[in-house]
Amino acid sequence: MEKLREIKNGELYYNGFSLKKLAEEYGTPLKITFLDVISEHINSLKRSFNNAISSIGYKGKFIYLNANKANYGKEEIETAFLAGDGLETSSYYDLLLTQKMFEKNPDHRSKLIVSNGLKLKDYCDEIVNAYNKGLDIIDIIDDLNEYEYLKSKNLPIKVGFRVHLSSLYEAEVPDDRFGLLKDEIDYILNDIKNTKLILTTIHYHQRGFDYVEDKFKENLLKAFNFYLYAKSICDSVDSFDIGGGMPLPISEDFDYDSFALSTLSYLKELCIKNNVSMPNIIGENGKFSQKDSTVNIYKVVGVKNTGEYPWHIVNGSLLIALPEMYALGEPIMVTPISNLDKPIKPVRLAGITCDCDDVFFDREKGYFELPDAETNYIGCIGTGSYQNSMNGKGGVHHCLLPEEKDVIIYTKDGKLESKVRHELQSIEDIYNIINFK
Repeated sequence: MEKLREIKNGELYYNGFSLKKLAEEYGTPLKITFLDVISEHINSLKRSFNNAISSIGYKGKFIYLNANKANYGKEEIETAFLAGDGLETSSYYDLLLTQKMFEKNPDHRSKLIVSNGLKLKDYCDEIVNAYNKGLDIIDIIDDLNEYEYLKSKNLPIKVGFRVHLSSLYEAEVPDDRFGLLKDEIDYILNDIKNTKLILTTIHYHQRGFDYVEDKFKENLLKAFNFYLYAKSICDSVDSFDIGGGMPLPISEDFDYDSFALSTLSYLKELCIKNNVSMPNIIGENGKFSQKDSTVNIYKVVGVKNTGEYPWHIVNGSLLIALPEMYALGEPIMVTPISNLDKPIKPVRLAGITCDCDDVFFDREKGYFELPDAETNYIGCIGTGSYQNSMNGKGGVHHCLLPEEKDVIIYTKDGKLESKVRHELQSIEDIYNIINFK
């Protein structure tokens, strides 16, 4: 995977662009999305798995699905859809949007849709509708009511089931509500032969934003045992779906070639040992494809001295811009992007809201390292996944702070292009949202 960050002449370059120059060109607060990063991440991971498949003679395909919920930007989803092998949906509306994407790109109509999440009648009916349109869709069953409802439709719809696994990670709820229990899986495996449904896929959720090899393999083995069990009863089972995605490129030296080779070698060994065919591997990846594509940029516009370290205030809100970091501890890099060749000084960062939690600094050190310069810009690196949906893009925000100017940069017909999707949010925009007339 290409290295995205580079320091040249005291400035941070990202995906080949000087972030300071972009800040000066477009003004701040600013959000920049590099669409090429999305397609390159997808293509890079597919290369890693396809090379591993070739090198060890693995008898199955690697299928890359973009998880729409990570970022509902039109350009972001479309870029991932065109580069990947299909889309993963998590709700009724999400499936409607996905079908619209297929309609807009008829040359890619044969790609796969996998539907996850709790499904009420509207969602189930839309899965049936997508099947009747001739789309290649797999419903991942998460509830027996869902199974019974789809069974009643008497159609050969492809289905899978999500395995309930307790988390191995301290940061997660150890016993979540998702997935089927062993007795529910037993019921489906014994009953499905009396239906027209076609069981193809075993799914489990693997935590995406950190990676511990022994825990990854422990979870994988627990879930893969259900693939072996299901395959022994239903020969139609041919796919193993790792939901939640792949390890994230938080560390730029993570070796995805070795990861792919290790994962597929482990699965091949299990299949040979148990005398079953090797499944296709489905990777549902949202954070992996979207996270690194976006950078938020702010300018330091004020200083307040009220304690041991001066507060350097940026012209935006870190609290609003980075909800995943504040709410879930999501690793997002907050860093100066200019004057990096200057001596550093200890400070603390603060957003411009009136909220005392709108701050950022290293909690162990007690401060943030900022270059000792008259003008500084701050970049938030890796804001492409979930920030928009969690902070309510297009909405009204804390202290009526306006949303950043929103710019995309991409390659079209071999040439770099850029487009301002949204100007800095105006008070008139806010009046319209809250119907304040």
